[in-house]
Amino acid sequence: MSQLRDSLNDPRLRQRITSEWGLEPPTLDALFAVATLRRFARGSAIIPQGTARSSLFIVVEGEVSLSVLLPNGQRILCALYHPGAIFGFPLVETERPRWSAAEAFTTATIALVPKRDFDRIAATLPSSALMRFFNKVLERQARFGMRLAHCIALDLRGRLALTLVDLANTFGVRTANSTRIELPLTHENLAEMVGASRERVSKAMAALMAQELIEYRRGSITLRNLNGLRDAATPG
Repeated sequence: MSQLRDSLNDPRLRQRITSEWGLEPPTLDALFAVATLRRFARGSAIIPQGTARSSLFIVVEGEVSLSVLLPNGQRILCALYHPGAIFGFPLVETERPRWSAAEAFTTATIALVPKRDFDRIAATLPSSALMRFFNKVLERQARFGMRLAHCIALDLRGRLALTLVDLANTFGVRTANSTRIELPLTHENLAEMVGASRERVSKAMAALMAQELIEYRRGSITLRNLNGLRDAATPG
């Protein structure tokens, strides 16, 4: 447990939370002080779909997937979160079950902050800090809504290009002439993200490779022409 606690002092983690969520170091100290740290094996459930909103979750190490299981059994992979991401906001007064599920996409360490403690800490923040935090929450919701609108207007090739560009923005590592997505993604994962069968996604990936927009190897995707993918991801 002491080793897990040490991970909370990682300056890169703290800087990322501050820049992405507007939370200053004293607020992080207060949240981490009341948090319970848990380690999740790859593929294990962090939040089952339909459970109560009783905690706030902060990704400390690893990656987390957010998905929705539809009544017909289809799974939609909605988002992937990296260290520093905050999710599972218990921000509603009227309790209602979670509409989505969170799983450890890779082995992950999560800080769980009980709702009562989050509410208490949030109540001590100056109004400017509170507004900054909630604006960050709203920005993420707006980006999600815009992505959904684009996906409705795009064909499979466009949805796949948009997904790869979004993943590169969060998980991409720049090299001299390309961007490598550092995630163990499979065609099945991509299929769940774009709402298509694995077979169709495999063909679409092969087409992007033939156009020299990407390079794909098992567990590794490199974007060779980011501008070309952005063009493909823009509704006509």
